[in-house]
Amino acid sequence: MKTRTRFAPSLTGYLHLGHVLHMGWVWGEARARGGEVVCRMEDHDLSRSRPEYEPAILADMEWLGFVPDLGISAGHAPHPSPYRQSDCGAFYGEALDFLAEKGLVYGCECSRKQIQARQAWAGGELRYDGACAKKNLPLVGNTVRFRLPPGAVEFRDLEMGDRIQSPESQCGDFSLRDRDGQWTYQFCCVCDDIRHGINLVVRGADILASTGRQIRLFQALEHAPPDYLHHALLTDSKGRKLSKRQRSESIAALREAGIPAGELLAKIP
Repeated sequence: MKTRTRFAPSLTGYLHLGHVLHMGWVWGEARARGGEVVCRMEDHDLSRSRPEYEPAILADMEWLGFVPDLGISAGHAPHPSPYRQSDCGAFYGEALDFLAEKGLVYGCECSRKQIQARQAWAGGELRYDGACAKKNLPLVGNTVRFRLPPGAVEFRDLEMGDRIQSPESQCGDFSLRDRDGQWTYQFCCVCDDIRHGINLVVRGADILASTGRQIRLFQALEHAPPDYLHHALLTDSKGRKLSKRQRSESIAALREAGIPAGELLAKIP
């Protein structure tokens, strides 16, 4: 089977050098395997996503030479598109219906504050305790949660080796759609990888903890999970990963400052 991976930026900010490192991994792994790269726009978070970021991201990608084989590109960004999450609510709805028919989801009325108050909070990841799992609440108007089976998930990461995760104890039954009807990252990511035929996921090590729960979702949707490769992140002088929230210097700003694309690429280890 031909390798197909993806680059999936969120529309919450401009690209920065951390994204350039990531694109190098994505395109590098695809080309080394004679595969192809899909570009999709992850804008499921309608409260934070801004459509004006899409053309800016695509322009930066093209300037750096990262041109996708499929999906959205600087020369082809139709509206609507099956490669833009905000255009694909019907597909996510069908996937949710499939899980509901199997009894694998339930409605939850708990707020984050309520969940936090019911457990000792020491930082890290908040775990849902299943308080609504047997209440038979409606899905509409409530958070929709996925019933996680207990037990470990074992997988081999192509960069980090053999891994074992226990999603049920890490995060508990996680949400697929919030009470306002917005789809979540975990759900959209898995649904998109299925419909786009992704069989290799290349992403940063900061997403590693999500892998086990996403594998559980692939299994529930009766689809084989892809291979995974999690790479190290680009960090600042204090060891923090570069992020949009830290207002890391954007590629657009560096380009406007007259820095050549080749010089930027040379900065990436």
